[in-house]
Amino acid sequence: MDVTRPNKAGIFTGGGEGKWVWRGNELFDANSVLIAHVRSDVLIMGRKRLLVEYTPGPRHFTVRATADDGTLYTITQQGFTVGQLAGCCDDRPYSLNRVRWWSKEREILDAAGDVVARTQPLISGMVEVIDGPAIDDVPTLDLVFLTWGLVLVDSPVRRTLI
Repeated sequence: MDVTRPNKAGIFTGGGEGKWVWRGNELFDANSVLIAHVRSDVLIMGRKRLLVEYTPGPRHFTVRATADDGTLYTITQQGFTVGQLAGCCDDRPYSLNRVRWWSKEREILDAAGDVVARTQPLISGMVEVIDGPAIDDVPTLDLVFLTWGLVLVDSPVRRTLI
């Protein structure tokens, strides 16, 4: 982790492409170090906690999380399908769009339209998170929340661990 920018998501491996993976309710980095986990609808990353509420469904998908300091995080469906989602993390907007209509792979774009990360759900139920060119410009908690929301909507297999 770059200690000069501890609140940024650029904690992937230094050179080349970095990758996180959601395995069940736990998010690991490329070195299998636990970054975050979800227990009883609480997303935990270090000392930060988000209470997560979500409404599943093909016609209206929403995820809302509230931090212990009152900060609000949301993901909402933008159309008839879940192909286009909008995220907002403490007033920072993101687009979470599928790259092809037949695929569940997504790009997470910041307000400028730059690719922050890509997600790729796997048949095993794991979801890979691959860094994009703008990864260093995003707070880590934003990326953790956004990717957890994409696990909820896109993962073929999700087992809630208590």
